[in-house]
Amino acid sequence: MGIFCRGLLGLGRKLRAPGKGPLQLVTRLCGDPLQASPAKKARAGQDEAGTPPSSPLSPEQLVRIQRNKAAALLRLAARNVPVGFGESWKKQLSGEFGKPYFIKLMGFVAEERKHYTVYPPPHQVFTWTQMCDIRDGST
Repeated sequence: MGIFCRGLLGLGRKLRAPGKGPLQLVTRLCGDPLQASPAKKARAGQDEAGTPPSSPLSPEQLVRIQRNKAAALLRLAARNVPVGFGESWKKQLSGEFGKPYFIKLMGFVAEERKHYTVYPPPHQVFTWTQMCDIRDGST
C-alpha cells in the first residue's frame, strides 16, 4: 500500500512504507496531524499544556452540556442492557453494560448460541434480577 504524494517532498511519486499503513507514513513525513501546533494552542488561549482555554460559553450552557452528556451516556448504556434485566439492578449496574468486557462477554455468548445449545435460554439468564430487588440484600 502506498500514498501518491504531489507535495514538495513527493514530487508526484508513490511513497511506500513496508509494514506501515498510510496514516503512519503521513505521520512520519508530516508529523502527527492530530497534535495542535504551538501557534494554534496560543490562539486557543492554551499557552501551557496544563492551562485550559477560557470558555466562551456561559455557566448555564456548560451545566446544560454536562447534563446532556450524562443523559446521552445513560441512553448509550441502555442500548446494551440484556433482555430480561430487572429494573432495580439495571439502575445500579447500567454503567457496566457499555464497558468493553461486558460487550465482549455478551458477544461471546451470542456467538456460542449460534453453534451450540447454551443454558439457560437468553430470556432466562437474568431472571435472578427480576426475582429479587437489589435492596433486598443485606450489607
